[in-house]
Amino acid sequence: MDSLKNILLIATLELRRAFTTRRGITVIVAFALIWGLLLRYGVYGAAQWLQTGGNAIGSMINSGTLRSLLNWDIPEFAVFWVVSLYLFPVFCLTLAADQTATDRTRGTLRLLSLHATRGSIFLGRFAGMLLTQMWLLLLVIIATLVMVVLRDPALSAVAIETAAMVFVNVALLIAAYTAAMALISVFASSARQATTWAVILWIAIGLLIFWAGRYLPQIEALRWILPGAHIKHLLQQNSWQSLQIAFVPLLQTIGLLTAGYIAMKVRDL
Repeated sequence: MDSLKNILLIATLELRRAFTTRRGITVIVAFALIWGLLLRYGVYGAAQWLQTGGNAIGSMINSGTLRSLLNWDIPEFAVFWVVSLYLFPVFCLTLAADQTATDRTRGTLRLLSLHATRGSIFLGRFAGMLLTQMWLLLLVIIATLVMVVLRDPALSAVAIETAAMVFVNVALLIAAYTAAMALISVFASSARQATTWAVILWIAIGLLIFWAGRYLPQIEALRWILPGAHIKHLLQQNSWQSLQIAFVPLLQTIGLLTAGYIAMKVRDL
């Protein structure tokens, strides 16, 4: 029970720090500006295109993703779906990079370990980072929902259900990426280094699996260990059936957290 209380306390502190510290506010302001521009000029504009000329173009282009987008009841969420599946993981590489790295370099992690177990610190930081990103995801989904309702109030019920589906799937995706950054942060000495290592590892592992798969096709199955491997499958979905592959990010999150938890236990502070 004490460990659980410590995890919740650390997660709460991380969530509060994201919205009160200078660095956290800077990141959130940048996030708000980027998504504000995307919603106004990207999501809104693309949704208008899907409503007007999308069907004509879709009939001429053999693209499963485009055909799936045309089947959405609400074009705004169709575009938001694609953008969020790629942009939120990129945002996660920056926001969730500094879970334990900087504190270890400064020596404050050793001080924290006097009041809480290493496992509590690790899981608490992960939970705090995940909650922060889920709050930000919820805010942009609400903004998209408002945009839809203002256009056509009759779509309110469908829009709310669609928003819930998008939130659950993107949150699961974010959880896997946050767990990966939690693991990398255990070995990195700074947030920048953690982000750099993450990009290098993703590219290197992806290329290695692709190259080895040309000679041993069975090896291609290893690509499922990488967070985001199921994104191309999610792009073909537009309903709650997308949760049929929810086990992929869930298993990735559990596996990465387990590896990070063990590494945190044995790593020098």
